Amino acid sequence: MSTAPIDPAAAGGTGAGAILALRQVAKAHGRTKVLRDITLDVPRGQFVLLMGGSGSGKTTLVRVIAGLERPDSGTVSLRGAIVDAGAAARFVPPERRGLGMVFQDYALWPHLTCLDNILAAMPGRGPDRALRAQALLRDVAMDGLGGRYPAQLSGGQQQRIGLARALAARPDLLLLDEPLSGLDVEVRARMRDQIRRLVRGSGCSALFVTHDPVDVWRLADRVLVLDGGIIAQDAAPDGLYGRPLSPRVARMTGAEGAFPVTLARRARQWGFDAPGRFQPVTPIGLDGEGPARAYLRPEGVRVAPDGHVAIRTDVTFEAGRWRTLWRLPHLGWSVHSLEHEIPPAHALLEFDARHLFVYPES
Repeated sequence: MSTAPIDPAAAGGTGAGAILALRQVAKAHGRTKVLRDITLDVPRGQFVLLMGGSGSGKTTLVRVIAGLERPDSGTVSLRGAIVDAGAAARFVPPERRGLGMVFQDYALWPHLTCLDNILAAMPGRGPDRALRAQALLRDVAMDGLGGRYPAQLSGGQQQRIGLARALAARPDLLLLDEPLSGLDVEVRARMRDQIRRLVRGSGCSALFVTHDPVDVWRLADRVLVLDGGIIAQDAAPDGLYGRPLSPRVARMTGAEGAFPVTLARRARQWGFDAPGRFQPVTPIGLDGEGPARAYLRPEGVRVAPDGHVAIRTDVTFEAGRWRTLWRLPHLGWSVHSLEHEIPPAHALLEFDARHLFVYPES
């Protein structure tokens, strides 16, 4: 795809200083509203992860930014210039948006070799093009395989060529639509490292669509969570982890539950009454006492001298720790903890309020 971008002076724009700006973008497929009034800015050099469940609108949003779909309303701006004004006449086609794109299905040209796939995306002419293409092959650990065709490569190798081809155009914004979802665990881990290193080294911004929470901690400067076509949360990874704004986001960060509780306030602290104790919590979106739902991460559960009565019901080894399932008869809960040794069959459990989130019952 050509990356000769439009001139900002030639068109009005929004989001001054941002590489990408969306204003009240909406999109429907038939009667289904896929995107609802999306407004956001992406600064230059920022690595943004776009997360959400199936049908949340992630891929549609990326396709609208790329120009592969048109929004029903709102504006899309790149480098301060409007490239799509919804139903209005202003529209810049994908090949003039100056973007690099990496697709889930790789989208390599099957009749071209790896090297030619990269060269075809490289703008300009001159003797250094071949040298730059070879350098990109080395960058993605594909040196010596430039003469092969896509059908002769594994999925991970095709994905590397797709990344090299996207970077060949020297874009200032890279769109990656679930590029790692079809890869095995080992290849996915290597590709994460390569993507982060190459994107950082190029200085471009990136919008990376994923459903894998691991990508958040390994790649992102910023996380956008889409839910029902709206941005449910916009935060840095540590902010997302420390204060997930909805039960869906809490589950993305490892929390389990939807346990019924009655929220109360004691001595200027929020929590709920449990047998023999008051359990502090982190309340989110609540403005008063009453019925609520709790979500708890295993990281916030530990065996302690004093705590909630628990009975061990299962234990499995998981990456150096024992994931233990406990039944809490007095609360009616079943929770997990992560232990360095197999714990006793009966124990007392302590909950860290920083990992125990309570939301409105609805």
